[in-house]
Amino acid sequence: MTIHTKSKTSSRSAFTLVEMTLAVVVGALVLLGVSGVFAAARNMDRIFGDQYEHSTQLHIAQMTIRRALLSLQIDEDQRQVNADTEGLNTSDTNPVDTRPRIILEADPIYGNLPGVWQPQRFEVVLSTPPIGLNMATKAAAWARINDRDQDSLDFSSADASEGVLRSVFELRPSGERERVMRAVGIMDPDPKEDERIQLLPFASEGWTLWWRPILLTESNYLRYGGSPLSDTVGTQDEIRYRLAGAIPLVQNIELCSWTVYKSDERVDEYAAQSMSDLPAYAEFELMLKNGQYASWMFEVDWVLGDDPLELAEEDDIAGTNDGTGNEDGDNGIGGGGGGGGQNDPSPPGDGGGVVVPPRNNHNLGGGDT
Repeated sequence: MTIHTKSKTSSRSAFTLVEMTLAVVVGALVLLGVSGVFAAARNMDRIFGDQYEHSTQLHIAQMTIRRALLSLQIDEDQRQVNADTEGLNTSDTNPVDTRPRIILEADPIYGNLPGVWQPQRFEVVLSTPPIGLNMATKAAAWARINDRDQDSLDFSSADASEGVLRSVFELRPSGERERVMRAVGIMDPDPKEDERIQLLPFASEGWTLWWRPILLTESNYLRYGGSPLSDTVGTQDEIRYRLAGAIPLVQNIELCSWTVYKSDERVDEYAAQSMSDLPAYAEFELMLKNGQYASWMFEVDWVLGDDPLELAEEDDIAGTNDGTGNEDGDNGIGGGGGGGGQNDPSPPGDGGGVVVPPRNNHNLGGGDT
């Protein structure tokens, strides 16, 4: 007997178009949500990273300014000096032009800057640098190597890391000084960054506060009536030597101001030479472009001592008597422009021209040739 069975085959239907569309939409929403979470986390990480970097810069700037104002090297009280020298025959001595040891002024380089805020420069004579020059990476390393090995920079000390020197706190548009330093070879080239900075509006990324030692040629130029120079003035060597020890402290500054307290009066322009001229306090206030704000008040302390220019003149006199001397003419670098002579107030670079052109969308002033 044969039994015949009928086999049953099961059939499965595919996803419908509606189901497929719904799955794609749900999957896209999930991916979008996950991407949003990762983007928010990355953005927060960037914000916190920027805030940490700016906070670190603010800390470095605060410590640098505090150390500077606690190590001022000033002259003895002139009234006491005059009393001690009264009756002496000084007909054989030549009067020496002196430059104040502390100078707070509006930066003449930006005299034509539109708006109510005017960048300031704060020039001080210090008994020791307030910050290690290794903070300036390649620029400072270049300065120290040249000063130690070639004895060519004429810092006031053997390795540009200690000893009395004249220096300045000054503001520059963020990225501008770096562009000049790359052009003269004391920072690594970066053509893309240079092009980006060149196309930006003036100071659109804020300002950078720099501390910079002032070398002998520039000191003599200022001492005999010269005005502070912009970074683009001079031959390549002159610019390189002038900016060799420059150290950036705080970047992306929206605005800032120096204030000096003297006899219960707040002033934003000030000059001091001796003990009786010293202020009681100094204040520095700044606002960054990301909204961070700081206001610091500093005490002032000092030691008595000579100006670096006077020390250099004594060394020159001693070298002349010994039949030696400074062969490079106090960093005149072979006479490439004015300013090579001790009593020559002509700006460096008037014979060599400008090797790094300034921005075309702003008049820098200050002697651009």
